[in-house]
Amino acid sequence: MFCVLVNGELVAVFGLKDLLRPDALQVVNELKKRAVKVSIVSGDNEESVRSIAMTLDVPESQIRFRCSPADKQVYVKEMLASPKSVVMFCGDGTNDAVALAQASIGMHIDGGTDIAQGAADAVLVRPALVGIITLMDLSKAFFRRVIFNFTWSFIYNTFAILLAAGAFPNTRIPPEFAGLGEIVSVLPVIAIGMQLKWAKFHKSG
Repeated sequence: MFCVLVNGELVAVFGLKDLLRPDALQVVNELKKRAVKVSIVSGDNEESVRSIAMTLDVPESQIRFRCSPADKQVYVKEMLASPKSVVMFCGDGTNDAVALAQASIGMHIDGGTDIAQGAADAVLVRPALVGIITLMDLSKAFFRRVIFNFTWSFIYNTFAILLAAGAFPNTRIPPEFAGLGEIVSVLPVIAIGMQLKWAKFHKSG
């Protein structure tokens, strides 16, 4: 807050307020729909943090204010102490670097410092926070495809080994077609990987 005095008389008072990113509320609501616990851990004063928490409808038990870098790290450690917990910490300041490195996933937000970016696991190259949702969707899609690839490779190679070992005496593959086996084994892997190109992920608006 700034006060302007003229000849010792107060003539104006100016206040500064942190503005939320345009899609912040949308992203928080989407995370809640997915049963993701959202917390605010900030170095700002209590009034500012409570105001933001009220706007985003974040419970008081999940907000921390006037936090030092060490305080943020401790909070992340406490969250990680829960069984099977996965903690994503989003930040852009130098004082977020320790917590970014401590979290399961450190997300650097566009426009932040180089130190914070270096400590993060992922970087949003656009200012829109909806990239957090996109990353979650993309990660799940990749994981499903990895599981499919391993399963398909195991089944196919097991069958191929048994066939080559003579486990199916009544089944024979002509030599001229045997070489196609390698192509057949990789086509499903390529096809399911290409599906990511046309996959639809959460977008703003």
